[in-house]
Amino acid sequence: MRLRTVVFGTVGLLATAVAASLVFAPTAAGESLVAVFGNVAPTTALLAGSLTVGLYAVLAGWLGGGSSTAFDVAVDSPPEDVTATERRIFAADIDTAIDDAVAGDDAAMDTVTERLTAAATTAYAIGAGVSQASAHQAVRAGTWTDDAVAAALLAPDEPQSLLARLRLWLDPESERRRRIRRTVDAIEQVSGGER
Repeated sequence: MRLRTVVFGTVGLLATAVAASLVFAPTAAGESLVAVFGNVAPTTALLAGSLTVGLYAVLAGWLGGGSSTAFDVAVDSPPEDVTATERRIFAADIDTAIDDAVAGDDAAMDTVTERLTAAATTAYAIGAGVSQASAHQAVRAGTWTDDAVAAALLAPDEPQSLLARLRLWLDPESERRRRIRRTVDAIEQVSGGER
């Protein structure tokens, strides 16, 4: 237990006890206080108060200065960090691939489209009640969804719209991110809203 907690906890407990006695038994408490502090000169009381405040300032600065609270430690190093470094974070590889694909890495975009194709195939097979082979053909043909952007991303023979190609030329990163997001949303819709 820290010294500051003990010292100020004890002072607070004594102050509470004195206040309670003044509230519930004012006559007896008042007489006791007069008996204890009746002979104390005002300058002595002022000096004692000043010393107490000074001691508090020194202890607060000395014991608390530079030390962080439990809240500060939790914010700087959240509890989940303890185990996250020991093992691989779930889906970290696809997150990295998506970030790289958005940045313009063609190999990463191939990886992302392969993963999205597999997810779309499974979602469409379950949602439409068809075989995996039929679902894969629908995804490759672009007929698995009504979203033209998502269909074109996963169908090698389906071109993106002129507007999408213009967006890719003007702002490639945001257009790539938009295409991936639209495809994920289409997969979610085909699967009935379950991821």
